[in-house]
Amino acid sequence: MRLITTLALLMALTSCSTQAKYSDEVMYDMASILKDVSQAVDGELKWGNTEGLSQEEIISSATSTNPNQLPELEALAKEGKVANYRLLQEFQGENAVMLICDGHVALMEDAGCNAEFDKTYWKSPRSNTCSINLDAAAVCSN
Repeated sequence: MRLITTLALLMALTSCSTQAKYSDEVMYDMASILKDVSQAVDGELKWGNTEGLSQEEIISSATSTNPNQLPELEALAKEGKVANYRLLQEFQGENAVMLICDGHVALMEDAGCNAEFDKTYWKSPRSNTCSINLDAAAVCSN
């Protein structure tokens, strides 16, 4: 009986320790929206009139046809227990790269120039990784 109790306790502890910090379902929903936003921003950089606009103004213009996307990302972040949600962007020439972080932990990153989603980091989150790493020129040339 003692062996069974010990095994049950070990199984319970193991199952709790191997649960992912972030819900795949919520993260994939966020990735889908991030993909749409990064593509819209990338298109705005390539074909929109962006001269003299700030990054925030370019993003606002790019998402004007679907203004609920950015608030929906924030809502999903709360649902997915992303405590310190951050959305970073970097314009590399006429290409947009966007990154979602939880504080200093990178969760996902996408260059808007291609059809696939580029990087998922939430499955093995690491501290001090919240910085744009994608090289749009390399990603977009494929």
